[in-house]
Amino acid sequence: MVAVAPKDNVSFLKDGFLRYPIILIFGPDDGLVSETAEALAKKTVGTELSNILRFDGDEIANDPLRLSDEANAIAMFGGIRAIRIKMGGKSLVPALEPLLSQPPQDARILVELGDVKKNHALRALLEKSPVAATLVCYAEEGRNLGEWLDGVARDKGFTLQRDARQALLSAIGLDRKRSRSEIEKLFLYSHGNSTITLEDVEAVVTDAAVLSADTVIDATFQGNLGIIESEARRVLADGMDPSVLLGFALRHALLLLSIVDQMMEGRSAIESIKAHHIHWKRERSVVDHTGRWNDQRLQRAIQIISEATLGTRRTPSLGEALAIRALWSLALAVSRR
Repeated sequence: MVAVAPKDNVSFLKDGFLRYPIILIFGPDDGLVSETAEALAKKTVGTELSNILRFDGDEIANDPLRLSDEANAIAMFGGIRAIRIKMGGKSLVPALEPLLSQPPQDARILVELGDVKKNHALRALLEKSPVAATLVCYAEEGRNLGEWLDGVARDKGFTLQRDARQALLSAIGLDRKRSRSEIEKLFLYSHGNSTITLEDVEAVVTDAAVLSADTVIDATFQGNLGIIESEARRVLADGMDPSVLLGFALRHALLLLSIVDQMMEGRSAIESIKAHHIHWKRERSVVDHTGRWNDQRLQRAIQIISEATLGTRRTPSLGEALAIRALWSLALAVSRR
C-alpha cells in the first residue's frame, strides 16, 4: 500500500515513482495534476517522447481489455511507454484490475483524477496494491510556489529580478494551470533576454487573483445572487484572504460613490468614469453599476463592508462566512430592481 504523503511528493517525483508501474495522480488542482502526470510521463520515456500515449478514461472503460493490450505492447523504437489516462465519468476498475495482478514490464500507467475521498473505488483499489501508488496534488503556497517558479524560469534559461519575482508570485494565483499560462506568455515576451524585470511582468502578466475578484465584485454590485457564493469560494480557495476580498468590494463602493456624486453634479457616467482612469475593460460593468446604486445604497454598502471586514479580523475562523454574507447583503439590495 503506497499512498504518497504531500510532504514526500518531491522525492517521489524524483525517483520514487520508478518502483510503481501504475500511479494515480489526483487532487483539487487540475492544472497541477495534469502537470505532474506530464512530468512523470516524460521521466518514464526519457527522450523517446513518441512513447507517451494519451487516452480518455471513458474510452478505456468502454473497452477494458484495450488497456492491457496497450500496456503489454512493445514500443516501436524500444523503451518504456507511458500511458496517460484522464478519467471520465465511468469506472476504470475493470480495466486496471488485471494489470494489478500482472503488472506491465515495459509501460507505466498514469491515471489523472480530480479531488476524491479515500473511499473512492479506484483510489481505494490502488492504495491496497503493492504495485501501485497514489499521489495527491494540492495547490502550492508560499515557499513551495516560489521554488516551483524559480525552477520553471531556470529550466527556460531565465533569471527573475527580485521585484519581478514578487510581482509574479502575487499575480499568478495558486492554480497551476492558470499560472503556467501566464508564465508562458511572459517567457515568450522576454525571448532574447536572460533577465526578466518588473516592467516585463507588468507588461504581460494578468493578475489572476484580481480578475477572479472582479468577477465576484461584478456579481455583487449587479445583484447576481446565483454566482456570488461559488465565485467567492473559488477566489478564497485560491488563497485570497476574506478581508482582502472585502477590500476590493469597499474600493469599488467608494469608486461608485464618487462617480454617482459627480453624476449628481451634472457629469455623465462615462465622463466620470474616464476621469477616474478606469481600465476600458471595466467601463461597461461600472456604467451598469452606477445605474443600480444611488448615494444612500452605497453609504449603507460601505457600512456593511466595513463591519464585515472588522469581523473577519476579530474572528478569522468565520472570515469566509462573514465575507460571503456581506456580499450577499449588498447584492440583495439591487437584485429586486
